[in-house]
Amino acid sequence: MIFVTIGTADKGIEFTRLIVSMDEIAGKIEEEVIMQIGSIEYEPKHCQYFRYRTFSEALSLFQRASLVVGHAGTGTILNSLRFRIPLILVPRRLQYGELDRDDHQLEIAQRLEGKGWVEVVYEISELELKVRQMLRERKQVGIDPVSAERRNLIQFLKDYVKGEEKEAS
Repeated sequence: MIFVTIGTADKGIEFTRLIVSMDEIAGKIEEEVIMQIGSIEYEPKHCQYFRYRTFSEALSLFQRASLVVGHAGTGTILNSLRFRIPLILVPRRLQYGELDRDDHQLEIAQRLEGKGWVEVVYEISELELKVRQMLRERKQVGIDPVSAERRNLIQFLKDYVKGEEKEAS
């Protein structure tokens, strides 16, 4: 099962671009796709979807997934890492009105690029190819749960979130 998540962004900075593209892909592949679509108006036609779930319900979807496709939010990244699920990141972009301040998701995605368990898609037209590739390879997250690399990544994400909180206040 592919779990697609776009986080809980406010109305006005929806990530319709990812949901529409993944819905089209869902209509072309055999894999089950379940999407968390938030407040967007578009309703997928080729897969199951919901707007929001509780945190524990979302975690159960991460656990069931063989692949996660989502925005470059820290929760998406950390939960994929926690359950050792391969991840395709499609960073929200300021230029498309998917963020309200800066391209911080782009920065996070660039930092993770090149890790064996995460792929970054910068152009939405490349998403289908990357999804098919990841399904074919059925990668396992090869990062040891207690490795220095994992600790460094988690610390980077925590520091980044702390920096965002300081800027907001």
